Amino acid sequence: MRAPLCLLLLVAHAVDMLALNRRKKQGCIICSEENGCSTCQQRLFLFIRREGIRQYGKCLHDCPPGYFGIRGQEVNRCKKCGATCESCFSQDFCIRCKRQFYLYKGKCLPTCPPGTLAHQNTRECQERSPGQKKGRKDRRPRKDRKLDRRLDVRPRQPGLQP
Repeated sequence: MRAPLCLLLLVAHAVDMLALNRRKKQGCIICSEENGCSTCQQRLFLFIRREGIRQYGKCLHDCPPGYFGIRGQEVNRCKKCGATCESCFSQDFCIRCKRQFYLYKGKCLPTCPPGTLAHQNTRECQERSPGQKKGRKDRRPRKDRKLDRRLDVRPRQPGLQP
């Protein structure tokens, strides 16, 4: 009866060791069955996935969408982008915004600032070109207005000749 129990424990231990070795091959230096990786090889990023109160670490070459990589002396980590940002270079510089927002100079805004137009396909705010200034389409060109001023007939003062 003791032999089968010892054999079962030996098999369970071997399975655990295989799982640990498999994780180490994926770039994990220190890992556990419950929490995954806690330390990665030097060039990899530690990505910690949170599920409720539980967290699970994984070593990656690149951080997943919605996260950016921070290289440190001790560990390289994946950090979450800002709440309005879908993809980013850093906490302060977004490269793609979530659906309701527009990208302008690395920030995600609910509307484009004055002097810019929203590009619907890319959801980016773009500077207006000189011909697109607000209210310019129904106005006459400046050259015509200057000509009108020169031709304008004003009441003349008595005694002055034209």
